[in-house]
Amino acid sequence: MEKGLTHFSFKETLHTVLDAAYSVFCHIIFDWAVHGLLVAAVLVIASLILASRHHRLSRPFMAIARRLAIFSAIVAAPGLFTLATTGALPAVGVYNINSIGYICFWSLICAHALGEETNYQLVVKAEENPEELSLENVSSEDLSGAPALAEVKKL
Repeated sequence: MEKGLTHFSFKETLHTVLDAAYSVFCHIIFDWAVHGLLVAAVLVIASLILASRHHRLSRPFMAIARRLAIFSAIVAAPGLFTLATTGALPAVGVYNINSIGYICFWSLICAHALGEETNYQLVVKAEENPEELSLENVSSEDLSGAPALAEVKKL
C-alpha cells in the first residue's frame, strides 16, 4: 500500500477544503461583487444623464443598476465583514485579478438584463397603460418607434 493512503486524515482534509471555500468566497467573490458595484455606478450615471434628457431608457437603466447594486452588496458583505474584522482579505494562493474580465462579465450580464427590462417597461407595461404611449411623452431623441406605435393604436 502507498504511504499516502495510510496517513489520510479526514479532519485535516475537511479543514483544508473549508479554508479554501472561505478564502474563495471572502476574496474572489468579494472582488467580483466590487466590480459589479462599479458597473452599477456606471449604469446610475448613464441613467441620470438619460433622465436629464427626458429619455425613456432612463428607467430601465436605473432598474438594472438598482438590482445589480443590491445583489453585489449582498454578495460582497462576507468579504467586507472579513476585511473590517481582520484588516485584510484571506489569502487565496495564486490568484491574479483581471478587472477587464470582471467588467466584461458584468457588462454582458447587464446588456442582457437591460434588453429584458427595456422590453418589459416599453412594451409590456405600455400595453397595460396606453396613455404612456401618447405623443406628448415621447422625446425627440427617442428612436424606438413609439410614435408610430401610438399612431397605429389611435387608428
